[in-house]
Amino acid sequence: MLGMWWRKRAGSMESLVKKVLALLFAVALTIIIATSPQIINELVDVEIAQPAAGWAIVLINMSWIAFLVTFVLPTSYFTVYAMLGRASRRYAENAAALATPLLTMIAGIAALYFLQSSPLIFAMAVALAGTSAAALILVIWNNELARVPALTLLSSADAGNPPKVSVIIPAYNEEEGIRGAVESVLDQTYPDMEVIIVDDGSTDGTAAIVSRLSETYPDKVRLIRHEKNLGKFEALNSGMRAARGEFIYHMDADSYLAPDNVERIVSVFEDWELGSVASMVVIYNDDKILTGLQQIEYLFEQLILRYGQSLGRNVIISPGAGSLFRKSSVEGIPVSDRTLTEDADYSFEVRKSGSKMGQEPDAISFTEAPKSLSAFTKQRVRWLYGVLQTISHHRWSLRDPWVLWAWLGYILTPLSMIILISMPTLGILLGQAYLAYFLPYSIMGFTIFAVSRAMPLAIYKSHGKSKLLLYLPLYMFYNTYLSIITLYCFLAWVTRRGVSVRYGGRMVHAK
Repeated sequence: MLGMWWRKRAGSMESLVKKVLALLFAVALTIIIATSPQIINELVDVEIAQPAAGWAIVLINMSWIAFLVTFVLPTSYFTVYAMLGRASRRYAENAAALATPLLTMIAGIAALYFLQSSPLIFAMAVALAGTSAAALILVIWNNELARVPALTLLSSADAGNPPKVSVIIPAYNEEEGIRGAVESVLDQTYPDMEVIIVDDGSTDGTAAIVSRLSETYPDKVRLIRHEKNLGKFEALNSGMRAARGEFIYHMDADSYLAPDNVERIVSVFEDWELGSVASMVVIYNDDKILTGLQQIEYLFEQLILRYGQSLGRNVIISPGAGSLFRKSSVEGIPVSDRTLTEDADYSFEVRKSGSKMGQEPDAISFTEAPKSLSAFTKQRVRWLYGVLQTISHHRWSLRDPWVLWAWLGYILTPLSMIILISMPTLGILLGQAYLAYFLPYSIMGFTIFAVSRAMPLAIYKSHGKSKLLLYLPLYMFYNTYLSIITLYCFLAWVTRRGVSVRYGGRMVHAK
């Protein structure tokens, strides 16, 4: 008991140290970046016929400050905090995590050497170099501790019998992908599983395919049929009522699991306070520009933001494409259709019950991303408006900093991206003077944006995503389009006009 108490105290202290280091690092980096355009303008002598108008310079400065506050500062903090957390894993798998403290320490030392004329910059450079050195020590310490394998739920199972896992797959007209989804469950390295497919009134051959699979694997595969389409939420409820396992896995019919997914994710539940653990959802059809851009977003959101949440066992959304729930933690909590995103609403209900929620970034669930702009737009309208509905319904959650940041994101994300895009647009309209003044800002803004999105590509478990680096210049426009959709959803919610989306076999108008 004393040992467990001490481990929790040590873990809390380590988490606090990481947060302080990340905050100091982010503040120092933001201040250095804030002053970099003036330094560049002093170093680069650009001859222009007419200087930029005073109002234009004021607009640039205001835009730059807003961009620093809404993007650079939080992005730097989230990225460094998540990378420090990732560093608690083995060197061989996460060598890229060492790049953050090493490179920033070099940057701080360089700033100390070249920028001694400014007391403020000198102080910030000292802070940057110092926090980087402390971060590097913490990285090495964590990795050394990680060389001793932690006890897993599988290795500690009574009499060698691991707990049963019930995988629930709601399906509506999924004849193209349902076989692959089921077979990916049957191919798991985890020994004791069942898969329950709930056919939600499909009009194609989904039920027939699953029926044949259940005949082939009678002890593993079960089919539940709804005579009419009741909605994904009710399909999940039907599956959970029939589940015999101690753990319940929610999975989409257009997804498939990596062979070790369930074994990895069950092992995280050695922490008995956990009620849910999210998989790492990865796009398998990222060979086109639009799906590749979505992949960059997926990896950043999960390996940086969601992983940062998981360090405090405070993941706010367990995705429907791959999440495991402890049955005893979710008994009596039904899935609801009161929002467009039943997985987000269900996650908030689980958290409300007192359970903690984590993530296992090496438990991979592969999903298909929309290939057309129209399908992508409809998906994101449903997601963004659904999460907005969820936060509005669960107002108690606003005391959580991660939820509050998600709420503010509906305002700050469009603002920061509109500001960023306005700079080159005004430069084109106002001419050479504006562009000459703007250039240093664009360089620093894009650098921070590109680095924060490139780092997850390096630490992704299966690697092979370096080709996506070519899409980073386009990602700025992708993110701007997402910001427009976010703003549209926010205005639709504020005005109570709502949105209409097709979800499964139903047309839904949400307010």
